[in-house]
Amino acid sequence: MTARGPIRYATSRDGTRIAWTSWGTGPSVIFVPPWSETIESGFVRTGLRRAFGGRIVSYDRRGFGLSDWGVEHGLDQYADDLEAVADAAGIDLMTLYGAAAGTFESVVLAARSPRVKKMVLVEPAFRVGRDDLTTQKSLYALLDHDFATFWRAFLQFAIGWGEAADIEAWVRYYVSATNPADIRAMLNVLLDRADLSQFAPLVRAECLILHNVDDPMMPPTAAADLARLIPNHRLILKSGKRWAKDDAPTREIERFLTSEFDEGGGPSVRGGPRKARGADGWKTLTTREIEVLDQAVTGATNEEIAAALWLSRATVARHLANVYTKLGVRNRVEASAWANEHARDRVQ
Repeated sequence: MTARGPIRYATSRDGTRIAWTSWGTGPSVIFVPPWSETIESGFVRTGLRRAFGGRIVSYDRRGFGLSDWGVEHGLDQYADDLEAVADAAGIDLMTLYGAAAGTFESVVLAARSPRVKKMVLVEPAFRVGRDDLTTQKSLYALLDHDFATFWRAFLQFAIGWGEAADIEAWVRYYVSATNPADIRAMLNVLLDRADLSQFAPLVRAECLILHNVDDPMMPPTAAADLARLIPNHRLILKSGKRWAKDDAPTREIERFLTSEFDEGGGPSVRGGPRKARGADGWKTLTTREIEVLDQAVTGATNEEIAAALWLSRATVARHLANVYTKLGVRNRVEASAWANEHARDRVQ
């Protein structure tokens, strides 16, 4: 097993500190965890490791693990956290692996940022209202009664009722790694205010959606409802025991994640790289995008560009993503080569 890197911290837009780390080297995929997963637990993340041998970046959700507790919760905040982790990890163009509730911030960020190019959504959530997830809400009622009992019941539900498992060690871990107030605030968002119908049609990233029709944890129509609204998607339905290893979906995920990475660490366009624009590409760029490109040509990092132009690293990354899209290139190496090739033709 690849050794975990050091724990680092990203600062979200509202100042919340988000703990993150990574495993492995090479092209990067950001693992967007379900609400119950932390860096140290890693139940669901093991599935990604079976399918992807590059660098996996993961983080603790706000209110969980090593990230800040006692903070505000909302879909925008969750998407801000994800983008802050990408910035801290030095990822310009993102490939995301969102699991269960991790679907929410993955789709929200993909809707608002061209930086998200590919997504795998596993057991995705879609629209969760008061009439849904009766079994889960019964578990949540335990939250106000006894925190340990809440985790004991939830973990048994997640593993499967009647399945033999030694969960007491995990109960002790989660009691120390989370707190009732943040879980209540998070559940208020996920149960009452989370709706992806306004975001999904805006997603332009390639998307692979997987759902186990025998999994009672997610509404049976959630994956199909979400897929109908995402323009560029592939939906795979499977059946079987919830945690059983299934080689077929794993191979699909592996092909999706690895077949189109370029040497720069970002995903390329399906069917090969697009043909770069000619000299008229300068006319498609804004003044600020040209300034950022000029800095990138010198070899400056995102952090150095941000300091030179008085921008945030997130803004720099967003400008670079726009530059890549407009010029039909895949990364800063190709963008720099394009700029040098067409230097004489630039619009002053």
